[in-house]
Amino acid sequence: MRKLIKKSMAVALSTAMVVTLGYAADIKTKAADDYTYLYAGLTWDQYWDAEDIYLQSTKSMTDANTEADARGELDKGAFDAVSRATTNHGLHRGSYQCDTVIYGEDGSEFSVSHWSADGKTLYLTDGTSVSYSKGTITKADGSQTKLKEYKVTGLKYVPVAVKTSELSDFKKIYKVVENDGELAGGYSEMNLSAYELKADVTANTNGLKTAAEQKDGTFKFSARKTGNDSGIKDETLAKASKLKTQVQKANGSYGEFLRVDLNNADDADTSKGEGYGALGAKMQAVKWTYYGNDSTRKNALATFGTKFAADNWMHKAMGIQLGLTDSYRASLPGGTDGTGYWSITVYALGFEDTTVDFEVTEDNIVDTVITTENADTSKLEALVKDAKTLKEADYTADSWKNFAGELEEAEEELAKTAHYQAVVDEAYNHLSDAMKNLVKAVKTPKTPTGVKVKAKKTKAVVSWKKSANAASYQVQYSLTKNFKKSTTKTTKKTTLTVSGLKSGKKYFVRVKAVGSGKTASKWSAVKNVKVK
Repeated sequence: MRKLIKKSMAVALSTAMVVTLGYAADIKTKAADDYTYLYAGLTWDQYWDAEDIYLQSTKSMTDANTEADARGELDKGAFDAVSRATTNHGLHRGSYQCDTVIYGEDGSEFSVSHWSADGKTLYLTDGTSVSYSKGTITKADGSQTKLKEYKVTGLKYVPVAVKTSELSDFKKIYKVVENDGELAGGYSEMNLSAYELKADVTANTNGLKTAAEQKDGTFKFSARKTGNDSGIKDETLAKASKLKTQVQKANGSYGEFLRVDLNNADDADTSKGEGYGALGAKMQAVKWTYYGNDSTRKNALATFGTKFAADNWMHKAMGIQLGLTDSYRASLPGGTDGTGYWSITVYALGFEDTTVDFEVTEDNIVDTVITTENADTSKLEALVKDAKTLKEADYTADSWKNFAGELEEAEEELAKTAHYQAVVDEAYNHLSDAMKNLVKAVKTPKTPTGVKVKAKKTKAVVSWKKSANAASYQVQYSLTKNFKKSTTKTTKKTTLTVSGLKSGKKYFVRVKAVGSGKTASKWSAVKNVKVK
């Protein structure tokens, strides 16, 4: 009897569990259906608010400092290259993952979406575009203005879950990209690649934040969630590989007290997406964690959240460059000096969170950054002088574009009245590397003209005019006009004597110019001569 009762109870419990589990699943499905998943543009303070990072009390992540850094900028940080008005460096890179705005001298504002492949067309978030060339912006109506200022305001593609009932309110405040909408950014330059993707945000997208509407109509965002989905249509979550962590020797050229670069490992195959390039183009934000003397990295003393362009940067040829400055966003705990054990975690669109560990010594910490009007610029001046003798036509377009950008930066540095020696040295190194990486253009030679043939007994003298870009010439002769059976001779001169011809026969002759490498012109017009 007891067995029957126990068995009946077990069946009842099992049935109840099935019903309960089914009910829970229904609730879960219903809850999931109550949310819409999309990408939203957030400012830095909105993004970092729930992430438990250091921020000076009463300050916001968007606040600028009152004291300028080593670059003379108020938004203190290591790599705020694009926050100053510049016609070249960093303008395109700011649009990979960030909301950026260009301000014109006439009061115009241009909210950037991304750039064209050649960097000459600026696509705006409202679907229009303008032309851009060295600081001059040409609008659709043909009017022009000069670039006055360029600002990076926050992240443009943060995966967000928002209650469907609150969606219309949310879209009134935030720029959004809904699923199947376009994600686009940057333009390709050397190790960095532009992208055009489709959004596919789910409840399991890595980095997802949940938005909650407040009584006053504003929204607050949860801490980011670790997930397994990429948020990109038809793509799995990517994983960074073949990175090399380089803790830089104390320099302070950008005002930083600590700098760490992520570069390509020696065996990185960039054609397969290895190395820093793919991660750099998708990089959104970076978290620094300081453990002091704890080599186990279990007890964090401080965590810092950083801003792209102010602290985080990626160079087209020199890696992801990250830095911390004693500012509103980064201050070492009392009793510590920054030496010891650290970790950096890179958050990137469509990527797993990428964490690297490193150790910092006294050699990596900058105590003070000294400015001087007596910095030695002689080496940089000499290099710029040499660089300006080079001709664009002699090199490939991509390598020249990189070189031209670094030359412009070097000239901009020399134009200043006061210099930081570290900044001068860095400008020298960048320009020097760009010059070394210039690739000679392979030019196709012109087809030879003025071809003449004179016959003497069993010989014929062939001559022609010199062809541009020719390293040598090929002379081909045959008894048939279609040159099916022919003989070819090579010479570096513009004349050639052909011997051993048959008396009384008619020969057909043509000439081709050969350039450096494997380039060659078309054959010249065919000439013929009868050997007497």
